[in-house]
Amino acid sequence: MKKRFLALPLLVVLVFCNSCKSTNSEKSLVNPIIQENLDNLVLVEGFESEGEKYNFKIGRYEVTQEFYEVVMGTNPSYYKKNPPAGEKQNRRPVEFVSWFDALAFCNKLTTLIMGEKECCYTLSNIVYKTDDDEAAKEKAIKEPPTYVTFIKSADVVIDHTKKGFRLPTREEWYFAAKGGLKSQNYKYAGSNNLDEVSWYYSNSGRHTHEVGLKKPNELGLYDMNGNVDEFCEDQIYDTNRISSGGSFFAKPKESVLTFVDDALESPGNGGQGFRIICIMNK
Repeated sequence: MKKRFLALPLLVVLVFCNSCKSTNSEKSLVNPIIQENLDNLVLVEGFESEGEKYNFKIGRYEVTQEFYEVVMGTNPSYYKKNPPAGEKQNRRPVEFVSWFDALAFCNKLTTLIMGEKECCYTLSNIVYKTDDDEAAKEKAIKEPPTYVTFIKSADVVIDHTKKGFRLPTREEWYFAAKGGLKSQNYKYAGSNNLDEVSWYYSNSGRHTHEVGLKKPNELGLYDMNGNVDEFCEDQIYDTNRISSGGSFFAKPKESVLTFVDDALESPGNGGQGFRIICIMNK
């Protein structure tokens, strides 16, 4: 299945080089929250797949609620109030997004920074759905509706020759989570002790937390385990997408880096988010 995005209004368009860095003059044109997140992209060197070797940059953190809202103009998150004591609400990961919403975010960010021609995704035949009282009845885990509208389905074309931001493939995600060329072969991302690196079933309080509070992995990436499950680009089965890392309600066996989960393309119950990557020299 190959699937696609709607044109979204521009806030600012500027040339953004393939190294994912802007010049000082360009930085002055970019929203500071967006620029902070671009500056926090982490270089992952030496990735190789099917005989092709390249470097990429990946988000140091899961996409936060403030980052998503600045780019998309909305915060769909279920956990968008009552943060844990001492934690910043806007720094909690965005969730209650569909796989298609994540692609739309990547496209919008690419358009703002590099121009629409560098978008890796094209979406068409878009179908929207609102999580309302009727939708809440369909959920496996019963919870109050969010009254948020999300992209339920679309036809998508993926083009990896473009330089824009996108979701990682499962292979790319796993290589980064393991620590890349600096890997110490831990069971989890940065440790053999899950509590050190993850918000999961036993320590999360059954809700999300501010990103970056746990120990990072060897590359300086945070929350590759726990907090929210992270969408990958790959498809598994006919209507599901691969997700990795486990969420705040994952059990330890669902948090090991070798575990692959299948995520519905529609939003889950607040446990599904994502992080972005940008290819360097492919």
